[in-house]
Amino acid sequence: MIDFAAKKAKVPPPVVKHNKGTNFISDISLPLTIIAGGNLLISDTTLQLIKGVKYGLIGRNGIGKTCLIDAISSCDIEGFPTEIHTLQVEQEVDADDKSVMNHLLDCDTERNALNIEMDELLDEDEETEKSEAQEEAEANRVSEIAERLDFIEADLAEQKAKDILIGVGFKESDFDKPCSSFSGGWRMRIAIAKILYCKPEILMLDEPTNHLDLPALIWLESYL
Repeated sequence: MIDFAAKKAKVPPPVVKHNKGTNFISDISLPLTIIAGGNLLISDTTLQLIKGVKYGLIGRNGIGKTCLIDAISSCDIEGFPTEIHTLQVEQEVDADDKSVMNHLLDCDTERNALNIEMDELLDEDEETEKSEAQEEAEANRVSEIAERLDFIEADLAEQKAKDILIGVGFKESDFDKPCSSFSGGWRMRIAIAKILYCKPEILMLDEPTNHLDLPALIWLESYL
């Protein structure tokens, strides 16, 4: 049982996870009861998610749709497999000075960390004296990083981000603009783009049609 009056589900931030592919190995079927504000929203029912199936939640306001989405997104249901990469578009991104493109690319924390480490190894002062063992260790690490970057297709990251941003309605001239220059509706599109960029195994979209025009909706349907 989940009591939303007693606890607020913590929805994970959008982060790319490259070591996936075998986590979602079976269907999910779990008992479910949800209480919010003292109201019994979902009682003695079963949550069933079948791999490869897309679901839509339809119902009047206050019936518990968002509470159910929050519970799944936060893996807050007893017995829910926490190793599955599950993400939800929770709210618009902050009106900060980070560019639209970097909001997406920064979700790939592994790629960014590897690139920084590679730059540090390659940019070291050549006049610094090192032992043969140190040089060999650094050369091995450079090789490991290069192999990992190739495995996660790091060189395709920017093109992937561009395709998604164009899909949800941005122009290439928008990519380097700060998020603070966009309205709340457009910052919500950035939030949707970030989730799509992370490509989770379970993707939760809470009323995405509120923030997209018809061309973007058609693109999103095709993308999903």
